[in-house]
Amino acid sequence: MKPRPAPPAGSTGAVDLGVARVWRIDLDAAPADTDCLSQAERDRAARFVFARDRERFVAAHVALRQVLAAHTAIEASRLEFVAGASGKPALVRPAGVPFNLSHSHSVALIAIGTGAADIGIDVEVLRPMPDAEAMAASYFTAAEQRALAAVPPALRDRAFLTCWTRKEACLKAVGLGLGVDTRSFEAGVDTRARDVQIPVDHGTARVEVLSFDGGDDVVCAMARALRACATAARPTHESELHA
Repeated sequence: MKPRPAPPAGSTGAVDLGVARVWRIDLDAAPADTDCLSQAERDRAARFVFARDRERFVAAHVALRQVLAAHTAIEASRLEFVAGASGKPALVRPAGVPFNLSHSHSVALIAIGTGAADIGIDVEVLRPMPDAEAMAASYFTAAEQRALAAVPPALRDRAFLTCWTRKEACLKAVGLGLGVDTRSFEAGVDTRARDVQIPVDHGTARVEVLSFDGGDDVVCAMARALRACATAARPTHESELHA
């Protein structure tokens, strides 16, 4: 039996969502021990202009390695990653462990799937979104725009971020980025679980998406691939990886 992942620094433990276990990390809680990071991760961190952004990046990736190390029983510094066709990272060994990382400001979420299906997670710190309607016109379907406009103004920022995180989580679950037209599929501005169909080059990728409570200060979404497009991992230089 694999050991249950231990809480990394800045975390109080995991929340079980059924399809995945999720850790919330406070990226400003404590200095991260960088010994486990690869040279590629250190190089990426060094490219940040502002120290706070650099420190949060480091804390998020140290925490990810700590959670994966506990889950796989492999030392954090020995974990190796490859990238899928769109850059989504995957473990070299053991293969087939679904995981995902998302961070917004000082908050990170780390998810490890409980099954074999690929997963995606997204978090956004709740904040004023003065350009919500203009952004919705660029990224949401017509039905989503109408639903957002019908939300009371006091709740509109949360509704916008709900739809945004759900779309991001869907794309991450099937290994696709924002190069996909997010107006081509409907994730919804409400929090209920739903099946989503995403048009891709050679068919349709199906995912299940749900919103969940990660705290009053954030908006969170999780997605699980039901039928994914081809995004097989290929060996690549670790510096290409992104979370």
